Amino acid sequence: MKLSVVTTLYKSERFVKEFYERITKVVQEITDDYELIFVNDGSPDSSNLEVLSVRESDKKVKLIELSRNFGHHKAVMTGLRYASGDYIYLLDIDLEEPPELLREFYANLIKRKVDVVYGVQEKRKGKYFEKMTGKFFYRMFNLMSEIPIEENILMARLMNREYLDALKKYKEKELFLGGVFAMVGYKQVSIPVAKGSRPDTTYTFKKKMSLLVNAITATSNRLLIYVFYLGLIVSITSFAYLVYFVIRAVFYKDYLEGWPSLIVSIWFLSGLIIISIGILGIYLSKIFNEVKQRPLTVISKIYD
Repeated sequence: MKLSVVTTLYKSERFVKEFYERITKVVQEITDDYELIFVNDGSPDSSNLEVLSVRESDKKVKLIELSRNFGHHKAVMTGLRYASGDYIYLLDIDLEEPPELLREFYANLIKRKVDVVYGVQEKRKGKYFEKMTGKFFYRMFNLMSEIPIEENILMARLMNREYLDALKKYKEKELFLGGVFAMVGYKQVSIPVAKGSRPDTTYTFKKKMSLLVNAITATSNRLLIYVFYLGLIVSITSFAYLVYFVIRAVFYKDYLEGWPSLIVSIWFLSGLIIISIGILGIYLSKIFNEVKQRPLTVISKIYD
């Protein structure tokens, strides 16, 4: 049995040594046949040098250098595609999720005979604003997505080879892993995890909103369908009001000078048109990026 551990690097130099020591200890409790894969996602600090320093004394450590920063999810997929183990343990390096979760994940995977064991925050981390935006993210995603996902899922997960081979068949460039993990199917179970919190997280509010838009448009076309129904509702409502005003004008000689209502209606309809065009533009940009068949990431060097 071979176990692959996959993690990514971005402003992670201060975590590398502790992560390595802790993950190595827990992996060796399970097997001596393993590999540790670090994917450097264009980190601006010395994360790669820290990994190379560790590699000098442990050749089970592998480093994949990307040519620039491509984004967390794309870097994760790159690492997973190079993992050769029968079991693959995916985990962020920032230690918010303890590496020792592998013990519980592996025990559940074997005992319950499932393909994937993944973590879910037992209590969402952060202050009120972060908790509310997190809840908003999952509510909006599940409203729009054809395949809902569990709230507060974590990147931490243990997968078997069969599941990973199926996951690797997903070739899209516009990637939201939370949705793709669910789309693959197979037998998956969640484990509640006490996730830590760091004040200097790289996931800003702007990035979270960008992730929400990408998550919805990359995994579902329901937003386009909802826009159609919105337009249909507005058209039917407008037609009903038109009939109403015609009847008042013809039978009651009631000519209304509704300049304020007219201006409000124009602005309202203009806003709907702009939003609709914007949504169409987002989907067109997704198609544009997919049809060019650019690589998911560009690897500059592999230390293997």
